[in-house]
Amino acid sequence: MTSSTSSRGSAIRSRLARIAAFGAGVLIAAAGIAVPAAAQAAPADTGWVRVAHLSPDTKAVDIELTAVSGGESLYRLSDIGYGVVSDYMSLPVGTYTVSMVGAGSPDGTTPAITATVDVAAGNASTLAAFGLNADLQTKVFADDLTAPADGDARVRLIQASTTASEVDVATTTGIAIADKAAAGSATGYAQVASGPWDLDVSGTNAAQNSSASIDLAAGSVSTLFVLDEPNGALTIKPVVDSASVGMAPIGGVETGGGALAHTGTEGAPVWTLAASLGTLMALAAVTLVVTATARGRRGKAVR
Repeated sequence: MTSSTSSRGSAIRSRLARIAAFGAGVLIAAAGIAVPAAAQAAPADTGWVRVAHLSPDTKAVDIELTAVSGGESLYRLSDIGYGVVSDYMSLPVGTYTVSMVGAGSPDGTTPAITATVDVAAGNASTLAAFGLNADLQTKVFADDLTAPADGDARVRLIQASTTASEVDVATTTGIAIADKAAAGSATGYAQVASGPWDLDVSGTNAAQNSSASIDLAAGSVSTLFVLDEPNGALTIKPVVDSASVGMAPIGGVETGGGALAHTGTEGAPVWTLAASLGTLMALAAVTLVVTATARGRRGKAVR
C-alpha cells in the first residue's frame, strides 16, 4: 500500500513537472515575441496609409479601403467624424481606392467621394478629405517620418481650414512652423527641441486668431492639423505620426496604438495574452509540484 502510494505520488510529481516546463516554455516563447509590432522593422514590400476627415460641414462617414487589383476590401472604418485622423493602415505595395459614404449607409450606397492612393515600400501617406461639403476634395500628403536629431522632434502643419485662406503658426518664442500656409496645403517639417510649446495661430482676420499648446516627445514626428471651430476661430489638432526613433507609423493620438499593433481578445496584444497564459501555467504547475512533494514527505514521515 505504501509503495503504491509513493509510486503514484512520484508519477503525479513527474507529470506536474512536465506541465511546469511547458508553461515556462510558453512564457519564454512569448517573451521572444514581446516587442510590439509597431517597433519591428517593416517588411520590404509594405507601406502605410491613414485617412483624415477634415470637412467641417460633412457628417460622420464610413470609409472603405479596397485594392484596385482584385477589388478586395481590406479595411473598413466606421463613424469617422470631423477632425478624426485614423490609425495608419499597413498595406502591401500597390494602388488602393478609398471611398466614403454617410455613416450607417446600407451596402451599395454610392460613395460621396472616392480617391486612389499609391502605396510605396517603406513610405507613409495621409489621404485627407477637406473643404466644404458642396466642394469636397481629397488630397494625398506624403508623410516624412525621418527621425530628428537626438533630443529634438519634427513637426509640420496641414492647413485644412475652410474659413482662412492663409494661416501663420509660430511658437511664442518666434520659431515659425507655418508662414502663409494656403488652405489644402502641407508645410515642410521643422525640427524643434522636444517638450512643451505654446503656439500663436493667425488667420486672415483677427477673429480667427487663437493659441494652442502642444507637447512634443523626443524623437517624435508629428502633424498639426488646422481646423475650424464653430465660433469661427482656428484650432490646432496635433497628431503623432511616429512616436520615437526606429518606430514605424503609429497613427492618430486619439485613435489608439496604430493598425500595426496586432491585438487579440478584448484588444489585448497577442504576446501579452501568451505571456500571461505561460506565467499562469508555470506558476500553477510549480505550486502543485511543491504541494505534491510536501504531501509525499508527510506520507514518509507517517510511515
